[in-house]
Amino acid sequence: MPKIVDHDERRRIIVEALWRVVARDGAHEVSVRHVAAEAGMPKSSIGHYVGTMPQLMGLAVDQLIEANTDYILSLDLFDLDADKVTETLFTLVPVSERRRHMSGVWLLLAAQAGADPEFAQVLHRLNQSVAEGVSELLGAMAKQGLLHPSRDIATETRHLHALIDGLALQCMTDPTLRSEADVRAILRAEVASLSEPSRARVG
Repeated sequence: MPKIVDHDERRRIIVEALWRVVARDGAHEVSVRHVAAEAGMPKSSIGHYVGTMPQLMGLAVDQLIEANTDYILSLDLFDLDADKVTETLFTLVPVSERRRHMSGVWLLLAAQAGADPEFAQVLHRLNQSVAEGVSELLGAMAKQGLLHPSRDIATETRHLHALIDGLALQCMTDPTLRSEADVRAILRAEVASLSEPSRARVG
């Protein structure tokens, strides 16, 4: 009888191998050859079970999005305070070496997005997932009086997302620029300001 291969299991093994390469060597070392070697498979298996490199990155990003979604759902969004909101946002900033490696996928996608529509679509999904998580957090803040009524959630989502991306970029490109305490202080100040009346902002 022909051997029955579990394609979903093979894809899982390949994606896990990708994340091990990222965690150990950084996103810049991700390639079909490296991922295949890490998974203990021939290079042809990547194309057979996953497809193109953008499709492999897409599976990895979908897994990351699912993990982030599960984390948001695990939070007690009905019992928030400024410190809890700050710590939640802090988890989105890559302040440790491991988190910098994981977030390097974002930079890898950004570098390829201009030349490859498939990479651009994966990058959009990742960015959209962060925006949705921030929006959900702001919505919960509004319900509990931590967001001033004059604040527009859509506008504040864009600004807070931009702040997180800026901090992430600084932490990834120059880890000595922002300490963990510095990142927390910046986020805590932003969270505190959200309880105050809105000032004119460009949306």
